Amino acid sequence: MGTGSMGAAFASRALEKGHQVTVWNRTPDRCGPIAAAGARQAATSGEAAAGADAVLVVLADDAAVREVCLGAEGVLASLEPSAVFANVSTVAPSTVRQLAEAGPPDRVLDSPVMGSPEMIAAGFGSFLIGGSLSAITAVEPLWTDLGSGYTHCGPTGTGAKMKIIQNMLLITGVAALAEAVATARANGLSEELIRSVMADSGVVSPASKVRLASLLDDAHPGWFSPALARKDIRLAMDLASQVGIPARSGPAAESLLTTVIDEGDVWPDFAAVIEAFKP
Repeated sequence: MGTGSMGAAFASRALEKGHQVTVWNRTPDRCGPIAAAGARQAATSGEAAAGADAVLVVLADDAAVREVCLGAEGVLASLEPSAVFANVSTVAPSTVRQLAEAGPPDRVLDSPVMGSPEMIAAGFGSFLIGGSLSAITAVEPLWTDLGSGYTHCGPTGTGAKMKIIQNMLLITGVAALAEAVATARANGLSEELIRSVMADSGVVSPASKVRLASLLDDAHPGWFSPALARKDIRLAMDLASQVGIPARSGPAAESLLTTVIDEGDVWPDFAAVIEAFKP
């Protein structure tokens, strides 16, 4: 369910591994390339879920997940009693609990994934799963066919929490790197020197290094938009607030992303956060 960058990558990988794949998207035309590659395109979300052994939902945000999955016409209402429902979207733990309460007992998982669309298509994504171990093992081949395996984080909601925390590290780390690059540029250091030293630096995280090229490129290529990054950092700030953690780096990153978004959000990747440092 959902054939954006991530959903299309999962569907492509599933086809490659020999699974029978049905796809559905709220904008039907986005299913075209996957359908052409061998997937069956369903006319409705209910039709897509009917008869499936496993249903993976890969949507942009909480509102989209609730709209597609809940209610009399939602995906969960069409789920076979023995099927496993896996929400791969990055959403709030409260949304995950709503899904679990609406679905068959012990068959609903929060299973966000760590990895880019390219990593997913190559089978290198790693799932962070919350929910029943029996549901996880019921579709055991799925996690290694579509990724590199999984970590069972605990009961419902723990997979969502762990993914949000991981994305908090990613987003604040890239924001800090953007500030460092902007400062280096303003001090007259060359692009070649910045690229070389930052790429080899022990103080820059591997995840931030992945976005170094996008930071330095004025087009900021990629797939994780500033709007999606701001959504995830806000989820992280909410998670911290609920347990009394006085978040500091999260609000700073959120403010920088808002500056970029308010200027038009024309860049494909949140590495565009460096634009917030331009005079």
